[in-house]
Amino acid sequence: MNQFARIISLFVFSTLGTAAAAASTCVTPANVNALATEIAAGVNASRRANGQAPLRFSPTLGRAAMGHACDMLVNNFFDHRGSDGSSSQVRVQKAGYNDCIVAENIAWGYPRSEQIINGWMNSPGHRRNMLHPRIEEFGVGITQGPRGPYWVLVVGKQC
Repeated sequence: MNQFARIISLFVFSTLGTAAAAASTCVTPANVNALATEIAAGVNASRRANGQAPLRFSPTLGRAAMGHACDMLVNNFFDHRGSDGSSSQVRVQKAGYNDCIVAENIAWGYPRSEQIINGWMNSPGHRRNMLHPRIEEFGVGITQGPRGPYWVLVVGKQC
């Protein structure tokens, strides 16, 4: 396992404890670590292919992403607005991230990470979020619902 994969694995395990405390019905796919690593690799490959620097993993953005993925699963909805009315900016700030820039991509139901990356890259808004030249960090949240996984990518730059 490479260093990046170890970081993602540690992130998912540390984040799950927080999410589980908030919502005991928040379930992740059995291969959540591999999926999160694939999403990160796909985002960074897309950035490199488009002349942008790769992003660094942020545990804080990861907590915000996982929190929103759990919220969508537990409360059975799919939206950028949280069940409490929160925006992605509010969620990252509550997680402790001092953002100058923040953006969020979400997906639902797709079983494979490459489908998510391809879908986001073929959507102008999602693509813009992933390739934004000023973002520096990312976090990933993935939960497993009865009709498929919820995927959340949060990207940002701290002030």
